[in-house]
Amino acid sequence: MSTSYTRLFRILFVIIFLKLLFLLGLYFRSYDVSTRLQRRPVVVSQVDIFDEILLDRRKSPSWEQQLKWIREEMPSFPLEELKQREKHHQTVKCGPAPDLMNIDFHNTYWQKAVNQNLTYYLFGAYFDDRETVPEAPLVRLLTMVNQHLDKKFKYPQIYCQLWFEGKADPLIVNVTEHRVMWPFGHAPRRVYPTFLSCPLPGNSSLEEKVPQMVSLVGQKCDRARNLLRVVYEPAEEEVVKVKAQATGNGTNFSSSTESTSSSAEQPTKDPRFIVCVKAMDFPYKDKSWRLIEWLELMRLLGASKVWLYDAQMHPNMTRVLKDYPGFVEVRAMSLGRGEPHARPHFHHYTMAADGFNRILNEMIPYNDCFYRNMYKYDYVGVFDTDEVIMPLGNTTDWKQLVKLARHVPDYGGVTSPKCTEWVSFCFRNVYYPRYPERPKVYRNLSSSFYMLQHVERVREHCNRGAATKCLHDTRFAVGLHNHFTFFHTENAACGAKSVPIEFAQMQHYREPDTKSLLIDPIIDASIWRFQPQLQSRIEEKYRRLGFLPNEQQLADSMERRRRNDELQLKEAVGQQGGSG
Repeated sequence: MSTSYTRLFRILFVIIFLKLLFLLGLYFRSYDVSTRLQRRPVVVSQVDIFDEILLDRRKSPSWEQQLKWIREEMPSFPLEELKQREKHHQTVKCGPAPDLMNIDFHNTYWQKAVNQNLTYYLFGAYFDDRETVPEAPLVRLLTMVNQHLDKKFKYPQIYCQLWFEGKADPLIVNVTEHRVMWPFGHAPRRVYPTFLSCPLPGNSSLEEKVPQMVSLVGQKCDRARNLLRVVYEPAEEEVVKVKAQATGNGTNFSSSTESTSSSAEQPTKDPRFIVCVKAMDFPYKDKSWRLIEWLELMRLLGASKVWLYDAQMHPNMTRVLKDYPGFVEVRAMSLGRGEPHARPHFHHYTMAADGFNRILNEMIPYNDCFYRNMYKYDYVGVFDTDEVIMPLGNTTDWKQLVKLARHVPDYGGVTSPKCTEWVSFCFRNVYYPRYPERPKVYRNLSSSFYMLQHVERVREHCNRGAATKCLHDTRFAVGLHNHFTFFHTENAACGAKSVPIEFAQMQHYREPDTKSLLIDPIIDASIWRFQPQLQSRIEEKYRRLGFLPNEQQLADSMERRRRNDELQLKEAVGQQGGSG
């Protein structure tokens, strides 16, 4: 009996023990599940808690990288040079260099100087050591001044303080010349594009040749409230030449007839071309498709670089320009008088609100582009993106064209037949309007090609002085307008030659101001010599940038076009019915 009870107790014990184990297992399992549920709740209304969030965890950029970015943002301000100078803590009694807190910045990209009743807005400074320039070497300041061209007005004396690397004291020189680049009248409350000349002494040593920085002051020993980087970007062969001179006995600057004539010799190598474009102000209108076609044509004609200024552009246009690394350079721009650089809407309004002020400001990007690139390129073209200098006949690019231009007669006979050098080769303007009411000339070509499709032009060319565009020789030009040069080295070159229209023309893709010219157009498909290459390059760029629609987008577009056509037809029928 006792044995039976003992066996029964053992069985109960085993059963109870197994139940306890089972309950214990359930307990730990439920604890684990509840913990996981607390860490990762499935309830939508609860907030997720993560151990890591997606932040930018890159290290702060180095000081060298910051300086590089700042130089791109403010290309005229010499922050790097100024910081290097501050390390030496040199005491200067006359003309101490300004520090950052002394600078009177003006509308982002400008600086200001005041001298008596004149206000100078300074945009850039450039070292000019061209052998054809009699007063070289000198530093030119590109400014806007509240004084128009007036021969009766005498500018009060003003000075340039020039700083050289490794020297504590500045070189102080008189501003010897104010060249106002606007002889076409004036209006109140305007500022006028003006070049100031700061000549360097003729006996300057080689290490003093190119100053790092320059300031404009009313009194010689003033602490300036402006400071500009002196731009000097020579071509590679010039760098080699300067290094060779530095290892020799040095050289003195000379403006003799011998050096001028040697520089003015006809170049034997293929000329290099850069195109300068004014401030691009298109915040609302997407002209990216036309911009692509124009850029590709510039490349086919021989341009090595296109330099533009961004007043503000449609995002698609910005995308296009970024897709031309090495070929396109874009610089920021603001208005010199001081209209706020609030982008994009207010700045666009101020650009359009005062047409005369806008035209005056256009002289700044043209001349900044010229002086930044005059040592690297042989010819500068100043164009808008609806303008093309088109070679004709057997000539197919600008290299051939400028060589030919030296030998053809000057249209109108303005320059002497004895001239052997000209500051510019200019080309007569002819308009290529839209003619929207006329059918396409080439029905099998997409409307996405503007210049290739618009081959109807007005019958008559403009005269040599009307809306002409030129290729300017960088050896001789001094101040540029969008149609001609304001100043050039007259002892080294003649004025501009107008190339006859048998050899080239300036194709202008817009409506003429004189509407009677629109009557009786003719077909001039000169551009179609470039059609296969140009069309191929444009389509490749469209694909690359994602501008071509897929099948569904194309079908939707065709449907929208059909509905718009039906609506216009109904409106036209309704108007006719009402008039009857």
